[in-house]
Amino acid sequence: MARTKRVLNVPVKDTAQMLDLMKRLGTLAADLEAVSKPGMVRIVLHGTGEEIKELEQKIKDFTKAK
Repeated sequence: MARTKRVLNVPVKDTAQMLDLMKRLGTLAADLEAVSKPGMVRIVLHGTGEEIKELEQKIKDFTKAK
C-alpha cells in the first residue's frame, strides 16, 4: 500500500497538557514526528491510510482524556 503523510495541529491549554500529550505520543508504535510550540503541538504522521486513521483516533482520545 502507498504510504502517506498527514499533519495534525493539536491545540493545548498549557505546558502540563503539552507534556502529557508528548509522553503519550511516545508510547505509540508509529512513524511520527511531534514538535511543540506555545499553545500547539504539530504532529506529522506517516503510514498507510488506515494506520493514519487509527493514529488520529488515538491522538483525539489522548486530548479528550484531559
